[in-house]
Amino acid sequence: MKNFSIQTNLLSGICLVVLAATAHGAGVSGAIFTTTANGSTVNSNQFDSKCAVYLDGGPGPNAPARAAGLPDGDYFFQVTDPSGAQLLSTDPVSNRRFRVVGGIITAYTGFGGPAHATGIDQDHAAQGAITISLANTTCSNDYLTTPNVGNVYKVWATPVASYVGSPSNVDNPCGNGCFHGFLSSQSKTDNFKAQPGFASVFSLVLKKVLNDGVNLSPLAGWIFTVTDPNGVTNQFITDTTGQITIPQLVAGNYTISENVNDTNQPPPLTPPFATGCSIGISTTLNGNTSGFPVTFTWNSSQPGVMTVVFVNQMLCIG
Repeated sequence: MKNFSIQTNLLSGICLVVLAATAHGAGVSGAIFTTTANGSTVNSNQFDSKCAVYLDGGPGPNAPARAAGLPDGDYFFQVTDPSGAQLLSTDPVSNRRFRVVGGIITAYTGFGGPAHATGIDQDHAAQGAITISLANTTCSNDYLTTPNVGNVYKVWATPVASYVGSPSNVDNPCGNGCFHGFLSSQSKTDNFKAQPGFASVFSLVLKKVLNDGVNLSPLAGWIFTVTDPNGVTNQFITDTTGQITIPQLVAGNYTISENVNDTNQPPPLTPPFATGCSIGISTTLNGNTSGFPVTFTWNSSQPGVMTVVFVNQMLCIG
C-alpha cells in the first residue's frame, strides 16, 4: 500500500510537469538579434554604448523577411547579465513589449514607463519592420551596466502568453529554469558587448504636428530622417503621441528632414496630392524658428535635450 502511494505521487508529479510544459507550448521558433537603429550589422556584436543597442527579430540583414521569423504575436523582452541571474532592465515588464506580424517586429507596444525608441529596419522597411531600443529614454540609467568584466549582456524575448508573473512588476522571481519571468524553454536570446555609455551625450526629441487651418494635432506614424555626425542616415517613426525620443546621441553635426512625397507617410498627408495642393512646412529647434531641413551642431555647452518640431499644413490653390 505504501509503495502504491509513492508511485501514485510520482506519477502525479510527472503529470503536473508535463501539463505545465504543455501549457507553455513546445518552444519558440525563429530568432532575435541585436543591431543598430536601422538594422545594420554590428561588427562582432560589439557596441560603443549600451544605449545604442536595438532589438531586431527574425531575418538578419539581407535575408528574406520570413527567414528565422518569430511566430506572430506579442512578446516581452529583458536585458540581463550573460548568465541571466541578474536582471538589468529597470522598467516594468509591460513597458518592454513588442508585436510580430509576418515574422518581423512591426510595433513597440510597451506602456507603464519611459518609451523605448524605435527605428526602421533598412532591410525590411517595405514590410513595416522596425527595431526597438533595449534602453528606454532614461538611458544610461536604464538598463543597468552589466557586472560581467567583458561588458557582455544578454537580451531575451518571450511570448506574452509564456511569461510567468505580473507584467506590472519589474522583476518576477520564478524558480529553476525561469529567469525573472522568462522561461528558458520559451525564450530566444542573444549576447552582445557594449561599453557603459558615452560622456557628454544628449537626447533628440522629434515631434510632428498637423495644422488643419483651425487646430494643431499630433501625427502618429510620421517618418523622420536623421543624419548623424558620421554621415549615417537613420529613419524614425513617431508614436501615438506624435513624437519619438532618440537617447544618448554624441556630439557633432545633425540634420533632420522629412519627405512629404513618401507614399509611406500617414494620412492625411499621404501623396499623391490633389491637383494644385502642396504641403507647407514650418520647423522649430528648441522653440526657435529653424530652416528646412533642420541642422545643428551639438556639444556639451548645448541643452541635454534638443527638440525639433515639424508643423505641416495642406495648401491648395482654388
